[in-house]
Amino acid sequence: MSLKTTNIFNYTDFLSFLKDAFQELKEKDSKFSQRYIVNRLGINSTGWLADLFSGRRLLPRKHLIKFSSLLELSAREELYFETLVEYSQSKSLQEKNRAYEKLLTFHEIPRDLVDNDRAEYFDKWYYSAVRELLLIAPFRGDYTLLARKLVPPITQSQAKQAIELLERLKMIKKYANGEYRPTVEHVKKNSIFSSIHYYKYVRSQMELGLGALDHFPKEERDISALTVSLSEESFQTVQDDLKALRQKMIQLSEKDNKKFWDVLKKDSRRIYQCVFEVFPATKNEGDK
Repeated sequence: MSLKTTNIFNYTDFLSFLKDAFQELKEKDSKFSQRYIVNRLGINSTGWLADLFSGRRLLPRKHLIKFSSLLELSAREELYFETLVEYSQSKSLQEKNRAYEKLLTFHEIPRDLVDNDRAEYFDKWYYSAVRELLLIAPFRGDYTLLARKLVPPITQSQAKQAIELLERLKMIKKYANGEYRPTVEHVKKNSIFSSIHYYKYVRSQMELGLGALDHFPKEERDISALTVSLSEESFQTVQDDLKALRQKMIQLSEKDNKKFWDVLKKDSRRIYQCVFEVFPATKNEGDK
């Protein structure tokens, strides 16, 4: 049974596509249940599809092909579906980047779904640093001065590149007095495809952190390490606490931006880079 309204090229997540596709088919034919689907795929477990949709199970290639046949995807649609799965299930940044480049070759994807320019914002660490800096010190055209204000310093051409990108993305704008200032206080990544750039951004932040150990005195930084044992429940608690801390830092930043907007006050703000890492150092019990 072919799809009419669910267009795979409007999706950047293969699981979201499958859920919507099966919902459409079920509305057309009530027999299109999860049991019917797994039987068509030749799978004995009735909970297999629920595990896939919840992220507890990966989609192997043999079932990918059967899904394509079940949904009557064209050759082009099947290739896009396969690439989406490859992107989602890639284990390394190199594999994910390779799949991402392949996805960009599909001209059927809506322009706003990929949003290359906005994703590029996370491609270099200094793009976000320059944008944040403009909250403190508006840019007036001196690229050399702007480049020197960052730690580590960037080149004049990199500073110019950052301003041009930020202006193109409408993250900053030039006011009547000639100053460039941010249009919003904070930026979020929106497209799932921007994650490949975000991973590079996080990695570059981690590298900056290594340099910060030697460059800044301990009074100006907070870098520490800890090794602990945690249950799944405790790890979830840590994740929730870190999320709350990130939100708290954003709130403090917004409060400071309002506080120091009056130029008559002494402005003590600086731009800080923050990287939070909590990851397993051992395998799960029972893993080989």
